[in-house]
Amino acid sequence: MGVESIEFIDCGSLSISFDATGKATISCNVIRNDSGSLVNDYNSWSFGSVHFDGNIMGLNQSPIIGSGGWNQWQLRWEGVGN
Repeated sequence: MGVESIEFIDCGSLSISFDATGKATISCNVIRNDSGSLVNDYNSWSFGSVHFDGNIMGLNQSPIIGSGGWNQWQLRWEGVGN
């Protein structure tokens, strides 16, 4: 039986900007214990009572050197809040 993949957002990397027109931009690093594809849906976000729908506009994967197989994805997302 294999080890289950672990995937989480590095909270220290999370950046959210929201303007008066309703456009939101979210940037963060997603950390994973392997190099497999991301499994969580990052097209929808909720913060408190505000929900955002949009698309991933940029995604860049790289290994975390010296970590024993962990990888990070730099994710940039744009969408609108409602």
